[in-house]
Amino acid sequence: MHPPRMLCIGLAFLVLVSGVGAAAGGIDIDHDGERFILDATADQHVRGTTTFENGTTINVRITSNGETHPFLMSKSTTVGTNGSFDVQFDLTELAPLRGGPVTVALRHNESRIYATNATLVTNNMPENSTLTPDTVESSETTAATTTTESPTPTDIGVPGFGLGATVVALLSAALFVRR
Repeated sequence: MHPPRMLCIGLAFLVLVSGVGAAAGGIDIDHDGERFILDATADQHVRGTTTFENGTTINVRITSNGETHPFLMSKSTTVGTNGSFDVQFDLTELAPLRGGPVTVALRHNESRIYATNATLVTNNMPENSTLTPDTVESSETTAATTTTESPTPTDIGVPGFGLGATVVALLSAALFVRR
């Protein structure tokens, strides 16, 4: 084999072996049944397991897809024992929006490491949906309380060397070596 071919093959192997394809191995988000359903309630939990060590900080994002109203909710959490995590979201402000498909993604060090599709159930579901929001009937009356929440900083992705930049760099290196 010629040295340029070895270089190209070696670089391609590094791209394939890097976190692009293997990051999701051993990472899972828990849900009941075949579909992942999120309710527009105050105590919606996203739980799961990762391959990260106890104490590692990860970010959980819920983003709208398709015809759903655009939104992004993000919270950071610390991985617990056995790689487990549990994040509680307050999705009540999404209840009046149109429900439908969303993506739940895990991020670590500004990179997406896992993503799965879910369905957000709201008070305004599409006509063809068979899902209905959970309603809790209560005979108790509660006193109104006012709480002030400070905004939680969201994780903002920074452009960098993603898969596209890696491919361009590999092709550029291959063309440079060929000359």
